[in-house]
Amino acid sequence: MRRRDANGVTISDVAAAAGVSRQTVSNVLNRPARVAPETAERVRRAIDELGYRPNRAAQNLRERASRCIGLKIPAPIGVSNFLDRFLYSLTVAAGTAGYHLLLFAPAAVDEELATYEDLIRTGTVDGFVVADVSARDRRLPWFAERRIPFVCFGRPWGQEDGPYTWVDVDGAYGIEQGVEHLVGRGHRRIAYLGWPEGTGFGDERRRGWERTMARHGLDTGGLIGVCAEGVAVAAEAAERLLARPEPPTAFVCGSDTHAVGARLAGGLDAQGRPHVEVVGFDDSPAATLISPRMSSIRQPLDEVARRVVSLLTTRVQGSDSPPEGVMLRPELVARE
Repeated sequence: MRRRDANGVTISDVAAAAGVSRQTVSNVLNRPARVAPETAERVRRAIDELGYRPNRAAQNLRERASRCIGLKIPAPIGVSNFLDRFLYSLTVAAGTAGYHLLLFAPAAVDEELATYEDLIRTGTVDGFVVADVSARDRRLPWFAERRIPFVCFGRPWGQEDGPYTWVDVDGAYGIEQGVEHLVGRGHRRIAYLGWPEGTGFGDERRRGWERTMARHGLDTGGLIGVCAEGVAVAAEAAERLLARPEPPTAFVCGSDTHAVGARLAGGLDAQGRPHVEVVGFDDSPAATLISPRMSSIRQPLDEVARRVVSLLTTRVQGSDSPPEGVMLRPELVARE
């Protein structure tokens, strides 16, 4: 018997409309990584035109899959809505692949691991996205030892040789673009304001600043400020740099939160122009709400989410492909 959806459309109808086999349609719905992008797009157009809606409940029973992806939500920090934007992009990408997100927010790592184990054991989710990777993160070997499908948004800092699949954005490249922009604007005393050493991603962004300053033959002595991600502490760190005998004339920052702190510390002149020019990171709403608007580095979150979901669903479907790392580049959004 042909399985019809609520509109009376069968998978054979979709295959005929797209000019492909029934198995190809099934792969697009369940294993999109196996289908060429052009063919998959043709099938999706046919699905949309015919209004085909597969019976997910029956499909899940046959495949013993939940069609759910688990994601732990970390506590919000700073002024950026970076996590909200990534969550939206991930939800869209998962929905396109036929998956939903299950969100949870445990308080400690042991509680988090217990939640992962329970969700897999009960068949509630098929795999996980880890969006808050820390240096030498002990969750990663825990997943690998249990053969639980997962993909990291962020490199496995300190465990780069491990069997982990990840998607990341080149933070050093982004900061380099920020420094180049400020050098082009005539600045020579460019400070870096970001996290203390040890975060992995923060260390990488600082190295991008150091390399670009060295390439231009510019001094970096006494131009590094470190603090947690908070506007008040960032302003205090920036004030200490601005109080030096040869203060910076510009800042490139690890986050928009650090950048807002630097802007507040620098203040405005009588014409309402900043005393110091600032470039942030993440291009959050804070970059455009503060006046004058700040330049910032924008991460390609839609593409990150698509890559994360594609890699994860491939592993959920039993692929034995080797671990893979995908690096994407951010872009500078230059403003007044």
